[in-house]
Amino acid sequence: MENKEKIRKSVGLVRVSSHTQDDLNGGTGLQFQEEKINQYCKLHDLDLLKIVSDVCSGKFETRDGIEEVKSLIENGEVEVVVIWNTSRCFRSMLHFSRFYEYLKEKNIELLSVSEGLSSFSKHGSMVYGIMCSISEYEREIIKERMMSGKIIKVKNGERKFGGKMVFGYVMRDGVVVPNENSVIVKFIFKKMNELKKQNLTKTKRTQKLLKSLKRKGYKFYGKDFTNQNVKSILKTSFYCGDLKYGTIHSNHIYDTLVSKRLYNQVQYV
Repeated sequence: MENKEKIRKSVGLVRVSSHTQDDLNGGTGLQFQEEKINQYCKLHDLDLLKIVSDVCSGKFETRDGIEEVKSLIENGEVEVVVIWNTSRCFRSMLHFSRFYEYLKEKNIELLSVSEGLSSFSKHGSMVYGIMCSISEYEREIIKERMMSGKIIKVKNGERKFGGKMVFGYVMRDGVVVPNENSVIVKFIFKKMNELKKQNLTKTKRTQKLLKSLKRKGYKFYGKDFTNQNVKSILKTSFYCGDLKYGTIHSNHIYDTLVSKRLYNQVQYV
């Protein structure tokens, strides 16, 4: 008996940005893409399990359709993903490259009907590789733009680089402002400066400060202050107006909690 080639299980993936676009765009709408994928699978003896539709902007990396396709792959239900066109399915080469790398890792073939590309062929692999290289370039350009934007902000004294907000401040309507914890910060600097004038060891000074904080009921994000918490606050130059981002230093534009003189005094405790 003649051996027949195994019919591989496949899933189609189609996308439009909105139902309105689907109605108006007869050339690349969902129905058109689905018909082409159905025809292709029949012609190439692919067992088409289903066609998954995404109606959303291509700028979104997390899409219900893609997540459903991944779920089918994880369950071992499909071996091939069929799309009508790469740029139709993915508006961002960055998002395409991540999905493509996922398919490669799972040894799943990606077929693009209109482009005649298969990730399992040398030509298709090369073209998809070029697309991924473009996405890497796109990623670097984005990083470079973000970095230059952050640097300009920092030089202008604005804290626009993310990360956890300094204790005693909060971001409100895009502006850094002192919150109720700013009173605690001021107390810590003032008290430590007073203790510095006494003939006490560094350990004794810190112990006395911690006891004072506890007596007043002051907390560090809901917990009692520790030696490390106090040390971290005393070393934070943001309180006196200093803004740092990597090797860049500037004076920030926000309200300060302590003077530079007081800050410098407690650094030698």
